[in-house]
Amino acid sequence: MLTTPHESTTPGRPVKVVFLDFDGTIVRDGDDIVPEPVRHAITRTIAKGIKVVPCTGRSALGILPVAELLGLGKGSMFIASNGAITGELTGKRHRPFDVVRKRVFDPWAALTVAMAVEPQVSMAVEQVGVGWRVNKPFPMGRLRGLQHIVDERVLWSEHTTRAVVHAPGIAAYAPQIEGAGFTATPGADDWIDVTQRGLSKATEADALRRRWGIHPDDTAAIGDGANDIRLLHQVQHAFAMGHSSQAVKDAADYITGTLDHHGAASALNTLTLSTRKPEAALTPTKAGTR
Repeated sequence: MLTTPHESTTPGRPVKVVFLDFDGTIVRDGDDIVPEPVRHAITRTIAKGIKVVPCTGRSALGILPVAELLGLGKGSMFIASNGAITGELTGKRHRPFDVVRKRVFDPWAALTVAMAVEPQVSMAVEQVGVGWRVNKPFPMGRLRGLQHIVDERVLWSEHTTRAVVHAPGIAAYAPQIEGAGFTATPGADDWIDVTQRGLSKATEADALRRRWGIHPDDTAAIGDGANDIRLLHQVQHAFAMGHSSQAVKDAADYITGTLDHHGAASALNTLTLSTRKPEAALTPTKAGTR
């Protein structure tokens, strides 16, 4: 189930890369199980010679079980931690990925703002390939990898790729954290991901596109969250999941089905059709005017 494409879609031009969100798009939040229709659609997309790039807020460690299930092997690229990590799968058990590009920042000011607005906030800073340094334990399944409890001053003693602040209602304070010089992306009402200022999935997806020499018109993305909006605006063929917020849908060229209706599979199947026609037409999105 998809909308009709907007007028600027380039007819007949093959898509060469798809940037694919994970949580809320091909798996349930925090889960690693990809429904069979979606797995098959990804396999068909890769068989057509189209690059499929995981592009997610998950840590690099969180990508690995899903990438293995999808059959993404040695040489496959991924974007993790909302753009802070670009990596390449190695196919090796002892070192499953190499970091190709890492964007780090000093989290002190962001965490200080979080503590000022919510003194009981839970905070974490990412340790790539290992886990997290935290000021208190996070709920089971919310962070991938080991959690090492440290004094708050140790949290900001080193630059990091990503910080997380977690507390009821903390997402309302994302503008204050962003105003301190960071990218602050709410993941839920109780969650904010903090990364380097100006960093997003979109910036790193564009870096990969340029690295491969792919034309902007030959790009696509599928996502459902606020951290996908810039990426959806950037690519030529942008698909929002049916359960997405209106802001995400407004950034897309197509609205596909929900997670329960395997919307990502419908989007991928549309991209691999030679005619590039949606499986079923609905109303066009507002992005048709961009």
